[in-house]
Amino acid sequence: MRKTIKVIFLFCVLALLSYGCPEAAIPEKQGKGEGLNPAHPSTFVTKQELHAILALAQQCDKVKVPDGRVVSGVVPHHLAAGHLIVGFMEALAGQEPELVILVGPNHHNKGGRVITGLNDWQTPEGLVKTDAAVARNLLGRGLAVRDEEVLAREHSVGGLVPFIKHYLPGTRVVTLILHHDVSLQEIDGLLAALEPHLERKAVLVASVDFSHYLTRREAQAKDRYTLKVMKNFDYATLFRLGNDHLDSPASLAMAFRLAEGKGLKQFNVLENTNSGILLNNDFMDTTSYFTLVFSEETTNHEP
Repeated sequence: MRKTIKVIFLFCVLALLSYGCPEAAIPEKQGKGEGLNPAHPSTFVTKQELHAILALAQQCDKVKVPDGRVVSGVVPHHLAAGHLIVGFMEALAGQEPELVILVGPNHHNKGGRVITGLNDWQTPEGLVKTDAAVARNLLGRGLAVRDEEVLAREHSVGGLVPFIKHYLPGTRVVTLILHHDVSLQEIDGLLAALEPHLERKAVLVASVDFSHYLTRREAQAKDRYTLKVMKNFDYATLFRLGNDHLDSPASLAMAFRLAEGKGLKQFNVLENTNSGILLNNDFMDTTSYFTLVFSEETTNHEP
């Protein structure tokens, strides 16, 4: 199993290097008006890379699927953790949601504080449709701005859409990316506007990578602290955490705030690891990963 996961990790690192993750090339004109460019081109993963990740991930142990309907969850966007992404999407597949609200960091803090779009997403396996009515609701309320160009370059959402297409082929998406300093008040405003759409056929997915650039032991220590913050729903502390703990407190808070509003105070940790563990290397700079879900009937499982 260690060998299999190592192969996954090495393959995905090569894949990341091959397409230049955050700055993948896209057409210069990324139509600001409807109809000019109705789909973001597929730039984050090729069909061959996607299918290799899927095939290798099937050799790993299956994650425990939580009981009950998943309301919200957290998944990595670093494709080195491809098997974790696959496990998370497999957990959602049986639920067949009609809508996924996919929220992640705006890594370069470009454009507006909260960005969404109306364009669809092209993937190696076909088109993922954007629920334009939901996105327009946020735009009309002034809670987000439309910026297709910045959105199309952001791997925290663009890198996950191909997995949504594979496991949830009929599901529509609304993609949101957040500046680093988006506040809890802004998150609450977004959730209030999204509430009518977050019924039984919708799931909110936060795309978050955790500790960065630490040794594997340092990363494990940071993750233990972050897990404690998450278990306590300690938003004040969460929003003070930096990149050595996670890359988007606001995205994480959105998944937790939604669950909390529905009376859910426990979550299932599906997996927690880091790239140092995957490579059995105590000295490399790592990224760490959690996948977790809130479901309507759940018990908390320690990582």
